[in-house]
Amino acid sequence: MNNQLARETYGFRFNSSNLLHLPLCHLFAVGHDVIRSSDYRWHGLERNDGPLLLFQYTISGQGVLELNGETINIVPSTAFLVEIPSDHCYYFDHQNESWQFLFILVRPHTIMPMWNDIIEQIGRVPVIPLNSQPIHMLKQLFTAAQQGVIIDPYTASSYVYSFFMALKQFSDSNPVPSAIPASITQALQWIDEHYAHMIGQEQLAELVGLSKYHFLRSFTKHVGLTPNEYVNRKRIEKSLELLLATDLSLDQIAQTVGYSSASYYIRMFRKLIGQTPATFRSSKHQLPYKRLFFD
Repeated sequence: MNNQLARETYGFRFNSSNLLHLPLCHLFAVGHDVIRSSDYRWHGLERNDGPLLLFQYTISGQGVLELNGETINIVPSTAFLVEIPSDHCYYFDHQNESWQFLFILVRPHTIMPMWNDIIEQIGRVPVIPLNSQPIHMLKQLFTAAQQGVIIDPYTASSYVYSFFMALKQFSDSNPVPSAIPASITQALQWIDEHYAHMIGQEQLAELVGLSKYHFLRSFTKHVGLTPNEYVNRKRIEKSLELLLATDLSLDQIAQTVGYSSASYYIRMFRKLIGQTPATFRSSKHQLPYKRLFFD
C-alpha cells in the first residue's frame, strides 16, 4: 500500500473571498513524504503561513515532536495535531533510517470547534490504526489531489470535512481515559452517600481540600456535570427506585431523596425524565426496570 503513494505535496489557494459567508473547510495543503535528511525541521513559531491546523500521521520510521516541554518519538500509527503558530517543533532524527508520513494542513475558522473536541478526546498525539477510517479518508484526499480532482473550494471542503468527520467519529469511539483527581473522586463518593442531606458547594470544596472555584471547574471538567446537576441526577435516580418498588407518597419520596417539597421534586423529575412521577408510576406498560438510565 505504501508504495502506491508518491512523495508529493499539493497546495490549494482558491479565491474564496466571495465565499466567506459559507461554512466551507479551507484546504491549504495535503502531502505524503519520506524524510531521510536531518535538515527536515519545522518550528511552529518560526513559520509565516499560519494560521493553520496540522494533522501529520506516521506510516513508517519515526520522527520527533517537541511539545509542552516534552520530547515525543512519533512512531508508526501515531499522529500529531498542532496549531500554527504555536510553540512546538517537529523534526527528523538522523539516527533513524527514515520517516514516512501523510499530512494535511487546513485553515482553522470552520474546523476549529471539531478540532478542539478531537484533541479533548484523544489528545494531541493519538495512536490511530493504519486501516482506520480517518487514515483511509486522508489517503483518499491525497489521491484526489494527485489525480487533479480537487479543482474548486467546494470539492476541497467536501474532502476535508469527510476526513475530519471520520477523525471525530474515531475520537468519539476511542477517547483517552481521563484520570479523575482524587479530590473529585472523594466528592463523588460523598455525594453518592449523602445526596439526601447535601451541604453547600463551598463546604464540599473545603471538605476535599479545594477552593470553590477550582472545585467547580475541576468537577465539571471530569464529571461532565456541575455538582448540583450530579446531585439532582442521584436524587431522581433514587426516586425512580422508590416509585417502582414502594407505595410512598410523592411528598415522602421527595423528602427521602432530599427535596424540600413535592412540587420542586415533580419539577426536577419532569425536567430529567420527561413526565411527572405520578405518570411514570401509573403507566401500565412499564417494563420491570431494575434501574433506569437517563441522559
